[in-house]
Amino acid sequence: MIDQLTIEKILDAANIVDVVSEFVTLRRRGVNYVGLCPFHNEKTPSFYVSPSKGICKCFSCGKGGNVIHFLMEHEQMSYWDAAKWLARKYGVPYSERELTDSEKALQNERESMFITNQFADDFFKQQLLNTERGRAIGLAYFRKRGFRDDIIDKFHLGYCPDSPDALATAAIAKGYTRENLIKTGLCYERENDGALRDRFHGRVIFPVHSLAGKIVAFGGRIMNADAKVAKYVNSPESIIYSKSRELYGLYQAKQAIVRKDRCFLVEGYADVISMFQSGVENVVASSGTSLTPGQIRLIHRFTNNITVLYDGDKAGIKASLRGIDMLLAEGMNVKVLLLPDGEDPDSFAQGRSATDFQKYIDTHQVDFIRFKVNLLMEDAADDPYSRSELIKSITQSISVIQDPIVRSVYITECSQIMKIDERLLINDVNRRQREQAQAAPQPQRPAQPADETEQNPEPQAAESENPDAPQTPPETTLEPEISAQDKLRQDIRALKREGFGPMMEKERLLSQLIVRYGGKVMCTFQNEDDQEQDMTVGQFIVGSLQNDGLEFRHPVYRRFVEIMADHLEEKDFNSEKFFMSHPETFVSLTAASLMEERYQLSAIFKDSKPVEDGQRLLQLTRHIMADYQMEVLRLEIKDVEKQMQDPAALESSEKLMELQRHYQQLLSARAELSKILGERVVNL
Repeated sequence: MIDQLTIEKILDAANIVDVVSEFVTLRRRGVNYVGLCPFHNEKTPSFYVSPSKGICKCFSCGKGGNVIHFLMEHEQMSYWDAAKWLARKYGVPYSERELTDSEKALQNERESMFITNQFADDFFKQQLLNTERGRAIGLAYFRKRGFRDDIIDKFHLGYCPDSPDALATAAIAKGYTRENLIKTGLCYERENDGALRDRFHGRVIFPVHSLAGKIVAFGGRIMNADAKVAKYVNSPESIIYSKSRELYGLYQAKQAIVRKDRCFLVEGYADVISMFQSGVENVVASSGTSLTPGQIRLIHRFTNNITVLYDGDKAGIKASLRGIDMLLAEGMNVKVLLLPDGEDPDSFAQGRSATDFQKYIDTHQVDFIRFKVNLLMEDAADDPYSRSELIKSITQSISVIQDPIVRSVYITECSQIMKIDERLLINDVNRRQREQAQAAPQPQRPAQPADETEQNPEPQAAESENPDAPQTPPETTLEPEISAQDKLRQDIRALKREGFGPMMEKERLLSQLIVRYGGKVMCTFQNEDDQEQDMTVGQFIVGSLQNDGLEFRHPVYRRFVEIMADHLEEKDFNSEKFFMSHPETFVSLTAASLMEERYQLSAIFKDSKPVEDGQRLLQLTRHIMADYQMEVLRLEIKDVEKQMQDPAALESSEKLMELQRHYQQLLSARAELSKILGERVVNL
């Protein structure tokens, strides 16, 4: 674990715009930056980053926080791993104590799998470069494909030996667990005796990186041409790898995609590497799988423009046209490039400079309508029925486009190319849109988190895949003991079911004062020794609650008060920085949320005097505390009135008199509070 002071130094050093920009394309809007939210599907940017506050927030799905929270959510890191990632990025020195055996046992499962994958990556590279067999087979293959040494290193290419358990033996010897070797898909258990076998033995290796550069999976190409197994084998899906949400080469290409404002989409590993080596670095691959909405959204974070590269196999192209409609539906500006017959991006890139390649792209890429017409017109030229089917295919593609202006432009272009009345096309597009709307499932309101801080999705179940043997059912895991974070979630859910009511808003405003101004002096008073003593906002709030025996109902806000109570005597306590960097995720996330809503405090008073002014801060804090106490009194008065109407109380004069005395005390306290609030209390 890293100490709190170092965490604060890391947050001070980290540039949230710089970090978020590695994963999301941001554009300046005033003093802030805005982009498409990486946590949900959207076509209109609602994800804002504030460099001055050091926080980010999506105003659609609500997710956000400081730079650590962003990495935790986006890369599924633990709090400490995200902090260490930032420390390494910004050169902040840190030290951490040795974990106990029990803490090691509770290490995050995802991180353990990443570490295992990293060992495998190092093993594969070592086998490729430093063994005779690796150089003779693996390195010779890559050299034959024309890959330079710097490119081999950049893409972490490797080689897995022919021996069926070389990786398994090396990993076990280094202390890596059998369980993680299987979970990551690096190994599988042989059916007859349960022995570990390497999934990729005898193959050259293509690691798949996440956006942050972590290795989530591997692809392997067989070197033995006579082997009766699949030419390519990929890692099975797991809690760190989903084929539908990863694109090969995106980690290496993301900066070039932003710089060029265009992404080239190809099919295979070698296509990406060859184009990258030729100087076209803004290229990714779907890795032989059908294009998915998740993959498209990944690209959409960095650019709206995509060019799909197809080889000369027209049969394959026709079968892949569905991908174009998916790209259009996600709001992408789609171009298509058809390479010469017999060429694929890999072979076409070899022997050509970046300038020649780019020139060919610029002169041959076309929009999707012209591509479809050029591709299918040969079959439809002299056949009215086939021609009508081609037009329907084009209108189907146009109908999925969300932007009405873009849709209108394409309708006009189609009308001119196909020489057909534009009104007919408009009618057909409108009809198809109505059919799509009727066929689409009714949108369900997404489940709202119990609090703005509850943002951790459930991990996907791991899958097992064995290229040489039947699949085996996944192992049964024990239900983990409930954590403090999970207990907090349960408490918040229970409170939400009861209904937050006005009380939660009062607690929220007081918590906002604690976060923003907890350590600030708001007034000076004479203590018992007749000496002047400063009083901070935190001391006033905590002292008022303790004197009245009050406690917040909301568990996170209650935690703010507990933490503040531990730092009341700390001079120059920076509450804002402390709560924003707090290792308890619910605390720091909620603090970030409260930081975003400064206007709530200033809205209480209409003048422009700064809140930080001592007199103003005193006035504001007393007003909000009195407002909270008034709400407590209101609820208590209501409860006493109910008790006085209880038949049991009416039958006991002593009990009734006691309730009446208490009732009068509450009314007197309410009258005193009304003076602070400047309100006229009306008896109900």
